[in-house]
Amino acid sequence: MKIGFTYDLRSKHQPDENSPADYYGEYESDETVAGITEALITLGHEVIQIGNISALVNFLGEGNRVDLVFNMAEGRYGRTRESQVPSLLEAYQIPYTFSDSLTLAICLDKGRTKEILERAQIPTPAYQILKPETNIQTMIAFPLFVKPLYEGTSKGINENSVIYAKDKLIERTKWLWSEYKQPVLLEKYLPGREFTVGILGTGKDARVLGMMEVLLNEGGKIYGFQEKENYTRLVSYKFDIGEALYEKLAKMALASWRTLECRDGGRVDIRLDEKGNPHVLELNTLPGLHLRDSDLTIIAHSLGMSFIELVDEILHHAMKRMK
Repeated sequence: MKIGFTYDLRSKHQPDENSPADYYGEYESDETVAGITEALITLGHEVIQIGNISALVNFLGEGNRVDLVFNMAEGRYGRTRESQVPSLLEAYQIPYTFSDSLTLAICLDKGRTKEILERAQIPTPAYQILKPETNIQTMIAFPLFVKPLYEGTSKGINENSVIYAKDKLIERTKWLWSEYKQPVLLEKYLPGREFTVGILGTGKDARVLGMMEVLLNEGGKIYGFQEKENYTRLVSYKFDIGEALYEKLAKMALASWRTLECRDGGRVDIRLDEKGNPHVLELNTLPGLHLRDSDLTIIAHSLGMSFIELVDEILHHAMKRMK
């Protein structure tokens, strides 16, 4: 096939004085783009590196077409930014990988995601949303976990995200409002073990690829942006998960994936409470796909699946939707 490749490159964007230091944390590295491109070519496809949404607008406006788009683009601004490229492709009736524009918009907004999970009776931590410049009050007992409402890649999350007192809640919330210009999500902090579950496929064909437990090194407490960026030093992953717990997490992850109508591949993050009961934190519908360093890739490699095989299965599920 002729495959277009959409993505946002970190190297093309640098934070300005008004942007958070992790503003472009979701964007792809040159190595990621090169790795996916090489994998697609190895699988026998012609690849056209289109780039970001501006490049896609020009590409389509010039009358160009492809059979399918491998979409990794994060979009530009707002809580529906991940939907921008898919919506444009839908308008041109060009199929693409990963979830559709509606699911991408919902899953980026953690509050809307949790509303749907609750309605489906899938456990998720108690929460409330604080909009900018509103009264900072919590209806949830401390400790709390606070983060931006619609960011990914653990942006805005660090050791100060766990809150034990009202004064710290006010301080952290005001800082997040100022830095990220969006509402803040308060969640009941869960002190138990943390897992991420890799999923491939869509609907009834979706399957759990595997899962891993996140273990923090050097006395770390939070799996935040810096921990993910420096995981070889700050994080360890455990793949030996007891059968009973594995089955419980797999069932919950698949139920969440199907409820939100996610497609092709991604991850579900789950954490245990003080009693060992699992709760879904969020769904990652545009997963990182570095050929070596992303969570989904690490899970695949732990099972003997190569990066090319991982890309091939994601592509296979997207191709099943093509007429």
